[in-house]
Amino acid sequence: MKSVADIVLQGAERFGPRQALADPAGTVTYAQLGTEASQLARALRALGLMPGQRSLLVLPNSVAFVRAHFANLVAGLVSVPCDAGVTAETLAALAASCAPQCLLTDRASYARLTGGVALPASIRHVVLMDGSSAGAETDCSQVWSAADLMSAQPAELYREPQDPAALAALMYTTGTTGRPKGVPLTHVNILSALRSIVDFVGYTPEDREVVILPLSHNFGLGHVYCNLMSGGAVYTEPGLARVGRVLKAVESFRATGFPGTPLGFGMLLDQYGPVLAQKGRSLRFSVINSAPLPPERAAQLQALLPQLDIMVYYGLTEASRTAFISLTRSGPGSYRSVGRPMPHVEVQVRPPGEPAALPVGETGEIVIRGPAVPAGYWENAEETNTAFRAGWLHTGDLGHLDANGQLWITGRIKDVINVGGYKVNPAEVEKVLLEYPGVVDVGVVGVEGVGGLTSENVVAALVGGEGFAPDDTALQAHCAVRLEKYKVPVRFITVAEIPRSNTGKIKRAELARQVAGHLAAPSPTP
Repeated sequence: MKSVADIVLQGAERFGPRQALADPAGTVTYAQLGTEASQLARALRALGLMPGQRSLLVLPNSVAFVRAHFANLVAGLVSVPCDAGVTAETLAALAASCAPQCLLTDRASYARLTGGVALPASIRHVVLMDGSSAGAETDCSQVWSAADLMSAQPAELYREPQDPAALAALMYTTGTTGRPKGVPLTHVNILSALRSIVDFVGYTPEDREVVILPLSHNFGLGHVYCNLMSGGAVYTEPGLARVGRVLKAVESFRATGFPGTPLGFGMLLDQYGPVLAQKGRSLRFSVINSAPLPPERAAQLQALLPQLDIMVYYGLTEASRTAFISLTRSGPGSYRSVGRPMPHVEVQVRPPGEPAALPVGETGEIVIRGPAVPAGYWENAEETNTAFRAGWLHTGDLGHLDANGQLWITGRIKDVINVGGYKVNPAEVEKVLLEYPGVVDVGVVGVEGVGGLTSENVVAALVGGEGFAPDDTALQAHCAVRLEKYKVPVRFITVAEIPRSNTGKIKRAELARQVAGHLAAPSPTP
């Protein structure tokens, strides 16, 4: 394969009648997917769209999402997947960044995004993947029905020579800052990461995955890619909102794989453990990521599904699947590790801002280089100069390599709390608090001026299970057994939920504002 488009084009030829994708509305074979993506690609080109132009994708997890994404790629366009719930304001910011010529969406999203506002002026064409409003005009674009466009094109595969070094996708990432940065991924970047994943996981044509992770992010989309490269099949729908239907799909689809986040699996283990054990008997592996998997959760999941190969990885949108590990094969001693770097990926640990690598076991900033790493951010010289230096991606993550070459992540440079000159990694405190009975989620931030103290101090926001009654004294005593005194939170607050991105990462800035507001609120009158 020389381009990501080859995944569906070669798949149509190699695995034609096999099932490729399914969602609650239906299913498609490899032959259908390749043909339909080709028809839509031809239609996009017939509208005047040219290779290298950007095409936005605003759709929920579905067969339609995958068809539209690959149509962009087959046409030589740069596909820009967006969160299905993207706001008109955010869409305008993305359009200002990458000047998309086209928007592939559905009727509900189109109505939401245009309610009272015009679409960004760069968008000349809107294609509705579920039909409606064919040929209708708006202030700045024409609205087409995908079905009508496709029916005018021949039902055969569409191939044009593609440069492997050309952009395939532009993935916007906010991390924990809230400011979107475009990560331009070439065909080489994407295929390099995919080959490593396929080899490590051991994908075969017999694999079938239920993917509920957002396909607008590399984690979920990567699992679709890997299955289609290997001749497997994917059932997809958005998230765990309909958990009963998802677990039924795991059973009826005879899923061998079920990727997810620690938060999602935590909910399943706590509320649906026996059902997961029954419905998940066909599962052979699960890749879990987007946040650290607590060792206790890994042990709990392994006990529930003994046949399951539990895998975790370390990666960023800018460096997909950098390191991988099977916790099942490595054993409990490696439960906090993210594994060894993948082939052709170089990982070093350096003092922040310095070029020399640290000795084994010493903590510093993780830097990465390899064929999956892009050259920089999309039209953002300031961020590029900060993160991409001398061929290395400076991740901002803290960690160390051990004597066996395994990578251990310990936190984020920007998240570090400065307590009177002592540095506190919030992730370390969070791991300890998650072991306290009744705590189901936790976020730790630094707040100045707590209790009359002028320095930054540690404050923990807790989400408790049913009947949880926080006791500050008991919580501090629990922490004091495992943590140095300056790392023990000076205050604990309870919240309904910890603000997280849709990939599970804590939004630290938002949490800090929430905690500060809670602390500033007057105490209730007795």
